[in-house]
Amino acid sequence: MELTDEQWAIINASEHILKVNAVAGSGKTTTLLEYAKRRPKQRILYLTFNRSSSDEMKKKCAGANLENLTVQTFHALAYHHANGRHYELINDFSEWTIFDGYVKGEIDEKREKMLLISWLIKDMMIFYLNSSHIYIDKALLASYRNETQPQNKVGILLSCYADFILKTLKNILTQMKKGEIPAIHDFYLKMFHLSKPTLFYDIILIDEAQDLSGVMLDVLKLQKASRIFVGDTFQQIYAFRYAINALDKIDCLEYSLTQTFRFGEPLARKISKIVNRGYGILNDRRHFLKITGTNKNTEIIHSLGGDGQQITVISRSVLKLFSEIANYLSGNLKFYFEGGYDSYGFMNARVLSVFYLYQENYDKINDKFIKRFSRFYKLRDFAKASQNRQLLNTCELVQTYREDLFDLNKKIKQRLVSKEVADVIFTTTHKAKGQEYQNVHMVREDFITREQLENAVKNPDEYNFQKLREELNIFYVAATRAIDNISLHKF
Repeated sequence: MELTDEQWAIINASEHILKVNAVAGSGKTTTLLEYAKRRPKQRILYLTFNRSSSDEMKKKCAGANLENLTVQTFHALAYHHANGRHYELINDFSEWTIFDGYVKGEIDEKREKMLLISWLIKDMMIFYLNSSHIYIDKALLASYRNETQPQNKVGILLSCYADFILKTLKNILTQMKKGEIPAIHDFYLKMFHLSKPTLFYDIILIDEAQDLSGVMLDVLKLQKASRIFVGDTFQQIYAFRYAINALDKIDCLEYSLTQTFRFGEPLARKISKIVNRGYGILNDRRHFLKITGTNKNTEIIHSLGGDGQQITVISRSVLKLFSEIANYLSGNLKFYFEGGYDSYGFMNARVLSVFYLYQENYDKINDKFIKRFSRFYKLRDFAKASQNRQLLNTCELVQTYREDLFDLNKKIKQRLVSKEVADVIFTTTHKAKGQEYQNVHMVREDFITREQLENAVKNPDEYNFQKLREELNIFYVAATRAIDNISLHKF
């Protein structure tokens, strides 16, 4: 592939720190590999967001014989430097663990409120471990409130029990540090941050910079190495994981990759028009999408199917994706789910336990977390108050489909095949990130619309700028996956 002038400008750049805003499909990996090739005597660290990206990049480096380039995820780097192997690690520190060990008996409240306080402690722990904050204090509390904008009930508890929440959080993290209780993986990330590490590389390349957390960015700011932050402002869709857009936080020279190699100019113009109009409604003049397409004839059509070509169905939400599957169950179509069918949680041990809770068949509930709820509505209310999307999706899935879940799950599993031979690929936008597909259908009535944006801005109670901007970005990510044809969601 012949490199563009924009790519050559980055490859030849000499700045100590720079950032690259790269639109979807603009060849950022190719650019960074060429950058590394031309600096064979420099020790280079390439940081990726997740393990699958890391594995893919390692293969590309091996193919290019780049022996001076080391590829790691941020967590793997932190695990090594902060001696993560010395901790007993768990994936989740449950609300009920906090409820039983730290909240019950300490405060005089109803069970439901104590559980919400337990969740607040857990959520603030995750927030702190991923933030640039050093101290667990009122400043952390204010930052947490500003970032999460808790609902009324939760906001009141946060105010009433602020001191208790901070004290309990300190206690839990101290016990993790001493090895008295298991630690979650973000804990050694924070230990890495607090140690103010020096990374002995000449150059650090940071991929997906729009998805960095505050703790990651703070570590990178400490380094003496040259740093290149590469990402796409409009692909920031992980704010719910407390990601910040490093491209907005770093004050340095900015380069751009505006030429996409994925789809044609008409689609590029259409996407930029929609996204820029949406950002205009939000009165955000700082961000403006500039994207140039190829001379490909990527068609924007009303519907896909009927010609034997593989179709990819992209939804914003898991629940809407499940309902869309019903449209493809007639005939003998074969299915593939991006990231694996089980990862969507349509039917697993937790869904089964929620179903039995809904049925009030308590003896069959095996999930320890679900077992602690006495009624389905209490679980649903907790999911809403804690803004737990995954749990809320599960509740809505069970409530909508009930016994039909078993039959639908069986039918879907009978059709599962490999990606290459599937007739239909199903995916959410988050799982589709970094992927590209020949023919894309965006699920209708599942992405943000202009009317919804305008109504939200008119209503101060609903106007959460960060969440609305993320909804626009989710639209952008889904719309930029197509190569040949796309059934574009109406904005």
